[in-house]
Amino acid sequence: MSEAVFTDEQVTRACNLHIDNLRRLITWGAVKPVQAGGGRGRVRKWTARQGLRISVTAQFVDAGFSLQMAHTLTYCLPLDDFLHVYDPHVIRSHLKGGQGLATRRLRAMLSPRGKNYWPTKRYLCSEVFIVDKRYLYADVLGDQGLLCAIIDTQRQCVYPNFLPSHYYEGMGVVDSLNLSHDPDITKISRRSLLIDDEFLGSDYETHHERFQQHLPPGIDSQVISIGGLVCRNLSLINLAVGLTEFVRKLLGLPVDYHPFEESNL
Repeated sequence: MSEAVFTDEQVTRACNLHIDNLRRLITWGAVKPVQAGGGRGRVRKWTARQGLRISVTAQFVDAGFSLQMAHTLTYCLPLDDFLHVYDPHVIRSHLKGGQGLATRRLRAMLSPRGKNYWPTKRYLCSEVFIVDKRYLYADVLGDQGLLCAIIDTQRQCVYPNFLPSHYYEGMGVVDSLNLSHDPDITKISRRSLLIDDEFLGSDYETHHERFQQHLPPGIDSQVISIGGLVCRNLSLINLAVGLTEFVRKLLGLPVDYHPFEESNL
């Protein structure tokens, strides 16, 4: 099965990112299309996987971060395994016969007649939350509220807790489907990231020690519930919802919004 590709307009419309911002990302080397544009009507094209990364960046922009900071934060989240779950090519190629609730939801997400494609409250996961615009937590590896990065607003840089150059198993999709372990960061320009070189190496112990130096006393490395947080500001991003909406729009499918209580897998 050949993999579908999409134009600038299709990708930006699906994730509500201004076309000028996509062009800026291209200029920085933050994203690289699978097919370059220009010359005799050659249209720039993107895979759905690339679009999913751009969508996550757009969600951080919607949360109030600058474009480059938003792009950087996507690489502080260990998403290399997780994003395969929402890739239409992976779903169509590998998840045809699965009968699990989550698998049926993903197939419904790709169907023009699909109805139960929204995550229910029971399966509502993949949450990202940012405390005081400084501490980035996420559950994309299956664990609740892991601290993924510290945002230094004065220096406009980020200290990642996870090695951006390392593949983390997370959802277990890559191994179960025998997909590539190559992290997405190998396909972009290092200069596009607001991350110091010392945090882009491969020595985990040294990386962990450097990260701890920027971690103030009293900051938890894992938050089980946001209900007990004491903070000035709390921003929430639900990737499960945002990526579902993005995929539907990317494929030109209708998006029918309804309360989670009405979704019955």
